[in-house]
Amino acid sequence: MTLLDISNLSLRIGTHKILKEVSLSVQAGEIVAITGESGSGKSLTAFTVMGLLPDTATTSGQITLSGTNLLDQSEAQMCGLRGHSIGMVFQEPMTALNPVKTIGDQVMETILIHKALPPDQARARARELLDRVGLPADRFPLGRFPHELSGGQRQRVVIAMAIALRPKLLIADEPTTALDVTTQAQILELLRDLVREFDMGLMIITHDLAVVADLADRIVVMRHG
Repeated sequence: MTLLDISNLSLRIGTHKILKEVSLSVQAGEIVAITGESGSGKSLTAFTVMGLLPDTATTSGQITLSGTNLLDQSEAQMCGLRGHSIGMVFQEPMTALNPVKTIGDQVMETILIHKALPPDQARARARELLDRVGLPADRFPLGRFPHELSGGQRQRVVIAMAIALRPKLLIADEPTTALDVTTQAQILELLRDLVREFDMGLMIITHDLAVVADLADRIVVMRHG
């Protein structure tokens, strides 16, 4: 069964038609890149999959995740899927992280919200995740705050949060835009390794073909929705 199947997806926000019969799919263990110019509808495709749309949005078509139509789910049901079955890495890690909470608490949060582990085990799991994404305990204790990290290090924290419950699908929205070229390569290599390790599907959104030329199994080009 296809992991993610988007079929004839259209999106309207108010009177503005944003997406026009978008169709694409992602298999388990596959990396699919959505690329295109700014304003082409890449990020809103991802937000529609996540159910993160304004109240004025209307959709048609179908988005299925392992056979479940996401467009039919209530907000409570989507809250159960976000983090657990679908993880998301947002474009700017500083705005994706809470500046007054430690990195350990923020990685633990997803685990605790879904009641996957008790607090002491969630803390140990957070430590394992930060180690896995390249933030070792001797240099990056759980009590560090986001402002104490570089942009690339903050993005690693966001990735740790997104994979905390080993979701089936990971969505990365321009995950390397604000990073230097060397750090970009490191983050992309980390994402590739995680896909292989967890057999996740990865949908990565970018406007830069060079970023995904060696990463993606398939590339989808969007223009005007």
